[in-house]
Amino acid sequence: MVKDSPVERKKIMVFADKLFREAGLYKTSMDELSSLMHISKKTIYRYFPSKENLVREIVKFWLESSTERVDKIVRGKTDVVTKFIRLLEDYSCEFTQLGEKAISDLQIHYPDVWTSIESFREEKIIFYVKKLFRQGFREKYITKIPVEIVIVSVSASISSVVNPKFLMVNNFSTAEALKHVLELHLKGIITEKGRKKYFSQQKKHLK
Repeated sequence: MVKDSPVERKKIMVFADKLFREAGLYKTSMDELSSLMHISKKTIYRYFPSKENLVREIVKFWLESSTERVDKIVRGKTDVVTKFIRLLEDYSCEFTQLGEKAISDLQIHYPDVWTSIESFREEKIIFYVKKLFRQGFREKYITKIPVEIVIVSVSASISSVVNPKFLMVNNFSTAEALKHVLELHLKGIITEKGRKKYFSQQKKHLK
């Protein structure tokens, strides 16, 4: 009996991740993956019983990696405005690296997986926004807007703009649309003191 190898499993995931980002999830077949990796499909199926299973495992890896980065930013020692700016940059960079094809394919061809991503994102938004708001109130960088309203507003806005039809009609990339939405919300919740800090940090970033 052939033993499973964690190294081989990871190698398949890393290669498939790169291929999915470049060519999209839907057009990339298990035959193509097998051919390009120079391994048999039987080997791939030993670790991933189906293409959807492989997609789910890679998405799980994306979400775990994203959570680690966000958690590091939120737990940092900087002020809340700086944290928001870093989160904006990270979120925009993440969707740029993921690629439009992969995002569109998830929404159209793997709706259940996309729904799980949205549920995960909403859960994390609730957790992190509450944490950041508490810090922002202490620092007087955030206005006294009910955090529940902000959470619902941000979640609804993201769901609306990360939509293939909206993006195509308005000629936005996913990363561009997200950046505008998140900046709009950020500017709406920070105080005058927070705005001065925000623009000061933006100038430093542009230098």
